Amino acid sequence: MNIIQVGTYPLSADCIHGGVESSVYGLAQALVRAGHVVDVFDYPRIGGRDACERNGLLTIHRYANTGTHNEDAMHRGKEIFRDIVALHPDAVHVHGTGKLSGAIYEAVQNYGVSVVLTVHGLLHEEKKQALRRKPSLKALYQYIVQTHAELDVLNRASRIIVDTLYVERMLVQYQQKGKLVQLPEIHVIPQGISASYYELSCAPESKTILSVGSISPRKGHLCTVKMFNTLRERGVEATLRIVGTLADNNYYTQLTKAIRESPYCADITLETNVSQEKLFAAYQSAKLFVLHSQEESQGIVFAEAMATGMPVVATNVGGIPDVIESGKSGFLCDFGDTHTMAEMAERLLTDRQLWNSFFQHAKSAALKYDWDKIAEQIIQLYKAE
Repeated sequence: MNIIQVGTYPLSADCIHGGVESSVYGLAQALVRAGHVVDVFDYPRIGGRDACERNGLLTIHRYANTGTHNEDAMHRGKEIFRDIVALHPDAVHVHGTGKLSGAIYEAVQNYGVSVVLTVHGLLHEEKKQALRRKPSLKALYQYIVQTHAELDVLNRASRIIVDTLYVERMLVQYQQKGKLVQLPEIHVIPQGISASYYELSCAPESKTILSVGSISPRKGHLCTVKMFNTLRERGVEATLRIVGTLADNNYYTQLTKAIRESPYCADITLETNVSQEKLFAAYQSAKLFVLHSQEESQGIVFAEAMATGMPVVATNVGGIPDVIESGKSGFLCDFGDTHTMAEMAERLLTDRQLWNSFFQHAKSAALKYDWDKIAEQIIQLYKAE
């Protein structure tokens, strides 16, 4: 098949920023391994350039955003659609529910090509949480505009992929509350992880706690630092390693201040925008994975951690309970309850028999996130229409 992916694609495989980039990259690679011709249309980037990168069956189409805001990329939409149609694809897969994603999805749908939409998280929920965390005119504007764009494309979509049952349940609620006129055909297929993670092994003798997630309020790193302080106050010897893409400069400033003021600052490290090689090394250096998210639709990092055998302590929000089976592959606590999270972390750091049990279950549970297996499901969806 000639398959087109439309979504954010990493500029380099050595440094992948965010879950959407990871998903588009992982799926494209899996489709190529299955013998399909794949063209990826990367969304226009501020400061980027127009380019076409070919590597065997895979071609990456890059576009420049000559404006100053992400929304300025809309003016390239017609060109992207023109270039997509020129390839006469068998199927088009659009990633995301933003304004440009919706415009391209509608254009391809009207043209009559088989098209699928993947909902990468719920912008309505994400921006609502951001507005609650820090009310501002900018946050209100983003909430209104991005919610409208998301609901608009969902109301037009015929077939969509969501990564967890949580997202499916939320969409049903949207329809019941009148936010959606009708539900599209929903397929629950998780986002996958690179096969490389299955070759890694965490460090059972280590005292390191690892937290991987973009440096932004949604990932709750400030709560993780607070949890770590409590853990150390309880007499547990440990170090904390935070790794993530720098997404919010103000939050980064708050986080570095919290680390600096911690009585245990010497045992906390913060690394941003690391290479894939260094990220792999981080997973191999740790015994326990912790992330205090405020909202997640799935959380690819949880599957990555489990693939190495690492037990997880996380928050009981969004789609995380669909990934982490509490009491088997990890523990879940309420958002903001750093005291309970510290107690959970202590149990897994100090009880080797419990840790061994979670290690085995985590390894087994992670197998369903293999991109090659997931790509097989998605290919059948492309062929269904």
